[in-house]
Amino acid sequence: MTALAVDFVASYTPSSEAKIAFAWNGRHGADFDDANMAFRTVIGDYFEEHAQACSLPLIAALYRAETQWAKEAWCVKSVVAELAQELLQRGGVAYLDVYLAGACCGMDACMESGNISLSKTRCEELLAYCKASAFNAEAGLRERWTMLAQRFACLLAGAA
Repeated sequence: MTALAVDFVASYTPSSEAKIAFAWNGRHGADFDDANMAFRTVIGDYFEEHAQACSLPLIAALYRAETQWAKEAWCVKSVVAELAQELLQRGGVAYLDVYLAGACCGMDACMESGNISLSKTRCEELLAYCKASAFNAEAGLRERWTMLAQRFACLLAGAA
């Protein structure tokens, strides 16, 4: 990995997010362009090799950008599942809103965000939180929390 990626990861702060954020030109097909995609891909590759070196705010920013990219690119990168898994396993309930927003960025992002494995303890925590949130949510959000509760219930059935 490049020294630039190592430096970016080591010094990342939320004010650095603009360098990896989804920067779409508003077009699709051959005219599609995301000005930050090349650098974000380098950072994503670094994450895949050194996830523990990446802070949760950086992982959240990468996940946000990649799920937004997936929505407009009409496809998804496998790094989305790895980001989602790390975000939830390390961050737990504190990052559920970020996870939910990304999972709601179209079918591709939704499916890939669910391609994760979590510990039994983390699944139980997330499932309980989602059930409570669904119970207390307004009608429009209740469906999303219920969908997440179902996702974590399925994960829990297979969790170690």
